[in-house]
Amino acid sequence: MGPARVLRVLAALALLGACAGGPGNAWTELSLPGPGTRLLRDAVACGGHWYVVGGRSGPDGETSPAAWDSVDGHAWRSLALAPLPGSYYGPRSVLYAVSCAHDRIAAIGSRGGGAHGNPRVSTWYQRPDGSLAEAAATFETYGGGTAVDVGRIAGGPSGFLLAGNRTSGAAAWLSADGTSFRLFENAPGLARAFARDGAVLDDRFVLVGSLGDAPAAWTSADGASWRRAEVPDGDGFAELQRVVRLGARLIAVGPRGDTYSAWSGPEWAAAGRFGKVDATGVRSLTVAGQRLYAAAGGLWRSVDGGRSWLTVTTPRGARPLSAVAGRDDHVLLIAGDRAWLAHGV
Repeated sequence: MGPARVLRVLAALALLGACAGGPGNAWTELSLPGPGTRLLRDAVACGGHWYVVGGRSGPDGETSPAAWDSVDGHAWRSLALAPLPGSYYGPRSVLYAVSCAHDRIAAIGSRGGGAHGNPRVSTWYQRPDGSLAEAAATFETYGGGTAVDVGRIAGGPSGFLLAGNRTSGAAAWLSADGTSFRLFENAPGLARAFARDGAVLDDRFVLVGSLGDAPAAWTSADGASWRRAEVPDGDGFAELQRVVRLGARLIAVGPRGDTYSAWSGPEWAAAGRFGKVDATGVRSLTVAGQRLYAAAGGLWRSVDGGRSWLTVTTPRGARPLSAVAGRDDHVLLIAGDRAWLAHGV
């Protein structure tokens, strides 16, 4: 092999190496305390702490809610949880989504129950002492004859937003502090729509999802009525499944045809495409050090606001991915009953 060909091969190898994140050993596996099998579902950085939420499963298969926090990402403690007095499903729930507002977290949990095994949804708010308390709610707030699902929770300057769906279409639940939520269903603008996620901005709430086979986003000042924004469509089914705030912009990610795509809002424009759509869809989206990280099949990273994406090498055993959370230049990754932390991947 001549010198020129050797140089070309070396350059190609260097380029391939640049297309992936740091090596698998860049990740440090975390040790979360407590008995039973861990059921880890979501994570967030909030008020100078990391939080992981999920549950535990005992030898008899019975579940209970669980949450952990850490200042440095390495030393973790279990948080106390306080179900409502007399609550049946709360003490048996698994927390599956968490967000942050005003330096405190709120979470959604559920446990199947009733004659049909439908999810019995509960929400949990953080007390000043750091513990999580189950919020009081009527059965119809999250259940009842028009219930479909309660999906994600978002936090921001105006409090918390739950994104979900009722038989009439997309729905929203709003709370200033997470201690109680008000349901908005049959709201003008949301009929026949499907909501996947949301965002809380300084002066408005945002829902993202789909309307038919087309991606869709809506904004509201108070939850009572919603205005649909134009989102660029594409060939085949497309949907906004996760959304985060990146500086003054919103970045949403979801399937678009047979690949994943990013959109930049709130004046929505299509950005870069990546990967190949699978049945799990986009599980999580976060920001760390002005970089975007998406858990969609594998772990993907964008350093230019979603215009281009590269794969990130994940730890061995980190499949399927459940969630990814970011703080400064650190990324926390969850898969099943395991969690890892990395810097600068």
